[in-house]
Amino acid sequence: MQETFYPFTLTRHELRYEFVSVSIAKHVKKIVTLNLTTSVNTYNLALLDILDNGRLSDMSESNNQDLRKILSTIIKVIEDFTSKYPRSSVAFRGSDQRRQRLYRIVIARELSEILKKFEVHGSIENEMHLFEPNVDYDFYLISRI
Repeated sequence: MQETFYPFTLTRHELRYEFVSVSIAKHVKKIVTLNLTTSVNTYNLALLDILDNGRLSDMSESNNQDLRKILSTIIKVIEDFTSKYPRSSVAFRGSDQRRQRLYRIVIARELSEILKKFEVHGSIENEMHLFEPNVDYDFYLISRI
């Protein structure tokens, strides 16, 4: 993805990247967490907003008109994480069907660039398949080549 992205920081005591989504109307603190799953070297990625009350939400909609920049930031986080942990895979899914579809569309649109550094798979009923653009997957898995 050739889009601009937000600068981010990595909290060392946990795999937690932080950045701020900025618009004229507001600033929204965002977190990308990577948590080890039960599968060897596989981490679950979650994008969360820090709400005004300090709680974390994967369902809030900030409507900051910067979706492309946020998605570009997530891709950069995955690049950073997998450069530090090259044998690891990153799994993710949308928190709802709309977001799941959005991720599929973005991966499909950026696939030629993504495949320069990564393998992309999708899971259907616990079976992994190479990513295909118009297939609905339960979740996605990205690994460095």
